[in-house]
Amino acid sequence: MPSVALAVTDGMLHYELSVALEVFGADLTHVVDPWYDFSLCGSGLVSVDRFRLEPDRGLDHLAHVDTVIIPGWADTDRDPPAELVEAVRAAHAAGARVASLCTGAFILGAAGLLDGRRATTHWAHTAELARRHPAATVDPGVLYVD
Repeated sequence: MPSVALAVTDGMLHYELSVALEVFGADLTHVVDPWYDFSLCGSGLVSVDRFRLEPDRGLDHLAHVDTVIIPGWADTDRDPPAELVEAVRAAHAAGARVASLCTGAFILGAAGLLDGRRATTHWAHTAELARRHPAATVDPGVLYVD
């Protein structure tokens, strides 16, 4: 069964978080069986706007899953937590597929995972992503890249 972990920390955007939870966290074995073994990973109780989340596992679990999803990052002017960046880097080094939603690309950039790659983010933040991560090729004209 493929495994997916949603990495969460304070400062995530609740919309992107809820989309990832709905897609991967719901039991959809009636559509595809097996579905995903889903876990919510964080370093403790997480505040996302008015929501409080209690992760199933710590961020260290990211290095043991097939796919890591990073929701949008609310304050792109603020550096993401070093613990999250290191956990994402470790997951990638262990062979996990890593994906971000919207401004979650800033976390991938901080982890160095965009270097030498094409990337995008929310249109209002593409110039800042390009400025902060010049080793990435930021494409403001697309909704997503693979």
